[in-house]
Amino acid sequence: MDKNDEFIHVDEEQAPQPNNGQAQVVSPGRGYHWVERSLSEIFVPHFGKWFLAGLIYSIVTTVLPMLGAAIAMLILILNPMFLAGGYLGANKVQQKAGDVTPQQFFEGFSHTRKFALLIYCGLFAFIGAVIVYLFVNSIGTETLQSINWTILQTGTDTIAVEAELKAVADIFGPYMLWIFLAFVAVSLANWFAPNLILFAEQNPLSALLNSFIGGIKNILPMIVLVLVLIGLGIAVGLISMIVGALVSAILPPLAADLLLSTLLTAVLMPVMVGVGYMSYREIYLGDVKKSQNTL
Repeated sequence: MDKNDEFIHVDEEQAPQPNNGQAQVVSPGRGYHWVERSLSEIFVPHFGKWFLAGLIYSIVTTVLPMLGAAIAMLILILNPMFLAGGYLGANKVQQKAGDVTPQQFFEGFSHTRKFALLIYCGLFAFIGAVIVYLFVNSIGTETLQSINWTILQTGTDTIAVEAELKAVADIFGPYMLWIFLAFVAVSLANWFAPNLILFAEQNPLSALLNSFIGGIKNILPMIVLVLVLIGLGIAVGLISMIVGALVSAILPPLAADLLLSTLLTAVLMPVMVGVGYMSYREIYLGDVKKSQNTL
């Protein structure tokens, strides 16, 4: 356990324990250190290679969905496979067992655990579909169809938009708590699962359950992590607005937005992969320590 001191001293560091896939409880402050360790140990020392891998992933997952709704849905369902490839890269970097490759985010498709990962993708998609069905069935398809999405998308008539937003709030208001709880549960069940399948060799269902349990047991550091990511998100958003305004002066708005989105994904995806991997190591392997390369 983390001794409730997020700023661990050298003599308090814990060596990784045998990987039995059982979650430990770490102190709340570790949520911040997952981000710090992701940047200092995983991303920054190999920035160029991660950026190239992230750029290829970003381009593929942006271009392919344009070919049709079915392909877009398939890309969404297979997203855990892409994450798995990133986690394999993070593991190589952290263990000094190899380099990040340009096709890093696609290495999950050739890994020995690929079939377990594919089953997990299907299971996770099924759970998501069931949750969506339950909410749609509760709200009612006729009620959802009554929402005028055209008014909300165009946004030209301010009064009409405000009225439509009020109607949307009235429709979804009674369900917001349940939507939030479902989102949290699904997020916790997914957060550690690919790592548990890859490195603890758990089956997809066990990985989902153990990921959820690990998230619940460490809900405080997870909350700290969310707060840190919100802070970083605000900073990144402000920078993106400035850069976007400059790029828009050169390129058409649609092209500028597409370019900015692609570059942001190329940077943020590897960072989030590092956060997920480091949180897995600390909670399931007990690898709680100071960053090796403090920023």
